[in-house]
Amino acid sequence: MRKKIGLSFTATNYANYLNWFDENDLGNSFELVTLSFEANNIEDMLQCDGFILTGGVDVHPSNYDGDEMYPNMPNTFQPDRDNFESKIYRHAKQLKLPILGICRGQQLVNILEGGRLTQDLGDTKNQVHRKLETDKKHSIEIDSSSLLYMISGVRSGEVNSAHHQCIDPLYLPESLKPVAFADDQTIEAIEYSDPSGKGFMLCVQWHPERMDNKEFNPLSINIKKAFLDAINNSVKMKMNIINPANGKIIRAVQQDDQSSLESKFKTLKDGQTAWSKVPLPKRIETLQVYSKLLAVNIETLAKTLTDEVGKPLQQSRNEINGSISRIEWLTNNAEKYLAEEIMNAAAGMTELIRYEPLGIVCNISAWNYPYLVGTNVFVPALLAGNAVFYKPSEFATLTGLQIEKLLKEAGVPDNVFQIAIGGAATGEELLSLPLDGYFFTGSYKTGKYIYEKVAPKMVPCQCELGGKDPLYVTDDVEDIVAVAAGTADGAFYNNGQSCCAVERIYVHEKVYEAYVDAFVKEVQSWKIGNPLEDGVYLGAISRESQLEFLEHQVADAIAKGATLQTGGKRIEGNGYFFEPTVLTNVNHSMSVMREESFGPIIGIMKVSNDEEALQLMNDTSYGLTASVYSTSRERAEKILSATDAGTGYWNCCDRVSAALPWSGRKHSGFGATLSHAGIRAFTQPKAFHLRG
Repeated sequence: MRKKIGLSFTATNYANYLNWFDENDLGNSFELVTLSFEANNIEDMLQCDGFILTGGVDVHPSNYDGDEMYPNMPNTFQPDRDNFESKIYRHAKQLKLPILGICRGQQLVNILEGGRLTQDLGDTKNQVHRKLETDKKHSIEIDSSSLLYMISGVRSGEVNSAHHQCIDPLYLPESLKPVAFADDQTIEAIEYSDPSGKGFMLCVQWHPERMDNKEFNPLSINIKKAFLDAINNSVKMKMNIINPANGKIIRAVQQDDQSSLESKFKTLKDGQTAWSKVPLPKRIETLQVYSKLLAVNIETLAKTLTDEVGKPLQQSRNEINGSISRIEWLTNNAEKYLAEEIMNAAAGMTELIRYEPLGIVCNISAWNYPYLVGTNVFVPALLAGNAVFYKPSEFATLTGLQIEKLLKEAGVPDNVFQIAIGGAATGEELLSLPLDGYFFTGSYKTGKYIYEKVAPKMVPCQCELGGKDPLYVTDDVEDIVAVAAGTADGAFYNNGQSCCAVERIYVHEKVYEAYVDAFVKEVQSWKIGNPLEDGVYLGAISRESQLEFLEHQVADAIAKGATLQTGGKRIEGNGYFFEPTVLTNVNHSMSVMREESFGPIIGIMKVSNDEEALQLMNDTSYGLTASVYSTSRERAEKILSATDAGTGYWNCCDRVSAALPWSGRKHSGFGATLSHAGIRAFTQPKAFHLRG
């Protein structure tokens, strides 16, 4: 796979940067990627192996406390570009990826490291440096101890010049050193003062990409070669994003390592306090803007989600719309549940509670509903004044990047929300950082590991884990066909890859045969295939490894006496598809009735009465949800009250409300998201006893 070079877009002579690299440079080894502030395609940054920050319009003075007005200032600035390219530089520095800054790029790097600019060189120096019809030319001297000298092999040379600003030598940050000067002492190149533990970085004030003799001048061709060599020598592990519907690689993205995660943590540490002081109404407004951006971009977001996890396109739209609804409830109720509470005021003593943020919280999220389970955590966390270190699942990375992009477009500061990219190793590194709370959604096995690993830190750790959710159909249901259709949807929606999907069904013997018949007919009516096609109800299984597990559950059940009513095997061809599978004559010796399936498979078991149904419903190590279908609310509530589960459903299933706590029991986890409990989960209450 070719390595990718990210070029920041400029409207000024951009073609010169593209043309600097000819076929001999690129061949089968490199590919150029345009990173454009106009398109705001910041997500493409993660696929790049090195970056060039190009020339162009002046950086806005607000970035370095410069004067708003100065000679030769441009007619218009590009603050969006400043922000966009700042993200590129920080990303490259965090991952130690090669950086080459040219003209404006050098000035931006200097600013981001804490330096300032001489805003205009003045009449005399502008005669030497500022471009009129063509670039100016002048000589430079190079520090013989520098990387630039090592690269170019020359102590002096002639360069082109097209600028009216330069680095202010009085405010050069300690992290940078000047390594080339014009005769008038204008700084012409900078490097890291201490390059140890950092990636390749060189910035030059001239334009090597458009020199007259760029094919021969060592201050062009040698710089280009050194930059390409640095990319080749930068050993970074990329993670392939696979489309489960066809098995093809969507793209490869850079993973975080210990160093980059520590750098991102420091970024959050620097920003959290300021964010907590932003008035709550402003934080609410920011998250509401994010919600609006979800709605505006829903088609693009849904397409990415479907490509990445395999769910049908309409189900992806449904998920995003569900997230919008949850954000509406959370933002509408944040002031109510985060406000100071006066508990007692009498005899000169006021007793009150204030809800303070935890600090920096870690959100290790899931792939099956990345918008919904993410919203449950990072939205209330941000509302409460926390900074968030967000790790999307490696199976929903591109969606995670789009979430980050829209949050920051909405106004969440860069140093308040950072994303960690990678798989289990990245998650492991997050557990070692001194974070102030951990919120995990995923399997019991992983949740248990996280809980045990972070326990010595004595910080909050909430785990929303899996389930083996039971459903009971009583003998008094009136429309058995409608009940069968609704409960089949509860079992198979999103390919059964839902924490609260119906995972086992118990049916009263009086309606058992009719229910099974209607259920199987419903399942057999569904369209399976390309999740982008209209009318498809079952798309691809998100993880290829799950196919083998589902096959094992089918084989185990049949070996122990179950009857296969329909389905039972993977669908041959490209992608990860499994037939919707219904098993009857099942019992609790079978894996399908005891272990979380997380796929399009269900066991249906006959029972003789409510007592037997209840005993079987509670015969599990999980406790997320339980459902009862009956015409009698009293009968259903009696059963549901006796189940050991966090949520009970009467005549419905597989649903979540933002107004109600989402919590599990036993191996389904602990703690709560959503509702007032889920908002306050991201705070630490402080008691005040105020006399006077």
